[in-house]
Amino acid sequence: MKRRSREEILFKTVKEDNILPITSICKLNCIFCSHKNNPSEIETYSFGHLEFDLIKTMIEFLDPELPVFIGESASKIIEGEPFVHPEIYQILEYLRQRWPGIEIKITTSASFIKPEKIDLLKKLEPLELNISLNAPAPEERVFLMNDSQPKNVFKFIPALKQRQLKFSASIVSMHHLMGFDYLKRTFDYLEQYPPLTLRVFMAGFSHYADSEITADAAEYQKLDQFIKKIKNNYSYPIIIEPQLLNNFKAQINEIIKNSPAAKADLRAGDIIKKVDQKAVKSRVDAFYQIKKAQNPAVEIQRADENKIIIIKKKKNEISGLIMSYDLSRDVKNTLEAHAAESLKNKNEITAIMASEAGYDLLADLLKDYLVISDHLKLLKVKNKFFGGSIIAAGLLTNYDLERSLETINGKITKIVLPEIIYDYYGNDLTGNHYTELEEKYGAELVLI
Repeated sequence: MKRRSREEILFKTVKEDNILPITSICKLNCIFCSHKNNPSEIETYSFGHLEFDLIKTMIEFLDPELPVFIGESASKIIEGEPFVHPEIYQILEYLRQRWPGIEIKITTSASFIKPEKIDLLKKLEPLELNISLNAPAPEERVFLMNDSQPKNVFKFIPALKQRQLKFSASIVSMHHLMGFDYLKRTFDYLEQYPPLTLRVFMAGFSHYADSEITADAAEYQKLDQFIKKIKNNYSYPIIIEPQLLNNFKAQINEIIKNSPAAKADLRAGDIIKKVDQKAVKSRVDAFYQIKKAQNPAVEIQRADENKIIIIKKKKNEISGLIMSYDLSRDVKNTLEAHAAESLKNKNEITAIMASEAGYDLLADLLKDYLVISDHLKLLKVKNKFFGGSIIAAGLLTNYDLERSLETINGKITKIVLPEIIYDYYGNDLTGNHYTELEEKYGAELVLI
């Protein structure tokens, strides 16, 4: 496998995803951190604090029309805490100077930001913080995150609201250890200083994690039921992650307060049927049709009634709708095209691979084809490499795919699988390339 330079990996990450890595150093030690349990075979990159001059060069690769993400773990690069970088404020000021209109989104524990720096951050708007809160009080932050400055975030959040700097919040739920009361107390705390949104993540643990902290699959349903029961008591949207979907109804999960969608009287639970008289094919399709439009006329179904609501907004302005991520119109059409083509090839098998999290959704999309054809196989791929409660497509490996493909009798001529399994160079998390599957099975490989 070709060794790539640090610069090549960093520049590619910035260019492809508008992610700006600046440090791999964290200074916390969260009990739910996935990086602590990675087996030696996993290919990740840890670069420490990057030099300011290198970061300046990386900034040149950003697309200023899209938000830039700092501190967001979405690649093989281990992302640390942005605000422990010794030159973080110079970096942010340079970024704003270089791209005056770019939206800056920073994920942070807020343990290392001094409240007096909020005025500086305010001057850098448009800027939004995503605060990993995880607990209702300092003592729980110490237990869950080994936070050396656990009181800081609870001083910082009130100061954010006072200066009207936008922030969202997130929690990795450890209710199976802490009980649901600590979640309720966290929700109650945030009600005093409401975020734009609160995302509650079900903690995922591989079989490499300490068995004393892991959660079984049943805990997801418990968490989901708890949030559904309590979320209407709060003024801000609370969303569970991941969303396990089994249909493509474009249903609204939540709506951001004071947004164009809220002012138009759209409501959580409404199902979007059409946007400007064009039928929608999925949640993703509805969301982006509305985002791209100016003053879109949205036909919704509310209970047994259909009605048309105008959302007064500018073109490409965020509507305030919060919807689960399913599949785009193009991806749906592509999958259906491969399914339809499989009906013509009587002696050949098309295998479509789905993660455990995505299987029910694809089963709904392809059900009519699966009923009439033995030559189309939809496989639910279990994550055997990581094991535990890991069910996401992005953590699958060639090893997992091969174990699933071995269950098929017959000649496989096409394999359709999620592109997210592989990095920019076509390698999975263990460094194995997707072409290894092509060579082993003599099949056409389609990444979607």
